[in-house]
Amino acid sequence: MFKTGGLFRREAVEHQRARGLRAELIALDDSATAWGFWLVCAGMLAAGAFFALGRLYEYASGPAFVQLGGRTTLTATASGLVVSVFVQPGDRVREGDELVRFYASDEQAELAAAAKEFDNQLAKLLLRPDDAVTREALVALRSRLELAEQRTARRVLRAPHAGIVGDVRVREGQLVEPGLRMIDLQGPVTSATVTALLPGRYRPMLHAGSQLRFQLDGFNLLTHELVVTRVGEQIVGPSEAARFVGRDLADAFSISGPVVLVQADLRGSAFEHDGQKFEFSSGMYGKAETIVRNELIAYAFLPSMKQWLRRAEHLVGQHVHALIERVQHVQ
Repeated sequence: MFKTGGLFRREAVEHQRARGLRAELIALDDSATAWGFWLVCAGMLAAGAFFALGRLYEYASGPAFVQLGGRTTLTATASGLVVSVFVQPGDRVREGDELVRFYASDEQAELAAAAKEFDNQLAKLLLRPDDAVTREALVALRSRLELAEQRTARRVLRAPHAGIVGDVRVREGQLVEPGLRMIDLQGPVTSATVTALLPGRYRPMLHAGSQLRFQLDGFNLLTHELVVTRVGEQIVGPSEAARFVGRDLADAFSISGPVVLVQADLRGSAFEHDGQKFEFSSGMYGKAETIVRNELIAYAFLPSMKQWLRRAEHLVGQHVHALIERVQHVQ
């Protein structure tokens, strides 16, 4: 029995007593329940379709740089001290123009001595044309003079062809060593390629004809869709890749592991960005990536499913092939 003077009002106690043991935890709307059920079904169907038909992509990415055909890199063939630099980046030169002159006092002294002795022996031969000793000495001096001229000429770097001067890596008073890159000379552009350094573990998945995406550093919103033309046969280490790239670009990006060299052709020597036209330059670098794996999402969760489907496809193919052979035999 409930007390009327207790914690609850008498009306509340009577109402509760009238309900008896009947109680409702929550009141549900039938229309809301129906919509919720169909919504859950639609979500499950969408998830199943995504799981069965969706595809999973894996990319191989790495640094890449631009190379222009017709570009000549002039390097030092011998050690020497730079005396004069006659060009600056952007200068247009003709074939044979002087670019850099090295210190050549020893070569010039040898040339002057050989030329003077040659003139003396030539004067003697003119006075005595029948002097055999003087004639033999003159022949030897001619060889010495030609050798001195060649050595003196090698102390001057000349343009091998007409073009536009690119990077100038030397200055007056600099001591250079053999193999040092001094001047880049750009002739008419014959081709423009992109060389990418992709991780070596993807070498079996790379092949010519696949798509390659290239983004220049500083133009991240512009993507160049290219086609791979060549894939290196060997996987090279960081030091070998750095030698291929060159000392000037090796410091631009890090090479942390074995890589494979992949090349693709650019569609021209210029590109457009925000309505402006820009020229490609040798050494421009960025990032390249290509798809190496494209498979169903279901395979990632159920790897055995791929084997089952391949076996089923193989069996179906065998049955179809046998059926075709029977039909041909009957005909």
